[in-house]
Amino acid sequence: MGSVAKLVIDKLIASDAFERLRQMTASRPAELVEICREFLSEAGKTLAQLRNAFTLKQAEELRNRAHYLKGSSLIVGATEVTRCCASLEAMGKTGDWSEAEAMLDQLSAALQAVEQEYVKILGAGVLPGK
Repeated sequence: MGSVAKLVIDKLIASDAFERLRQMTASRPAELVEICREFLSEAGKTLAQLRNAFTLKQAEELRNRAHYLKGSSLIVGATEVTRCCASLEAMGKTGDWSEAEAMLDQLSAALQAVEQEYVKILGAGVLPGK
């Protein structure tokens, strides 16, 4: 992998975390695709829950859902998703809504970018069923 490609991947997906997953599933490559597909599916549902918590100004729900997605994104190495979730989790703890909408938009963009990267790496089979 070229250094520029690695830099792009590390911004979106931590290459060390992704490589660990790839090695753990080396004898079962379809399992890696399933793990990433499940992440994308759950992340999409959680993003909708986060937006709902924001709309209803439910700080505890925002914190809980952001914490949940942060943990999942750490496992698959989705670094930008993790960063956005950490920010949203902190906003939920303090009840500070001033930057929440912008952060939800950043999270949405980060998830779309991760999905596109997964498609490049693993193929269209990684996309969750709509």
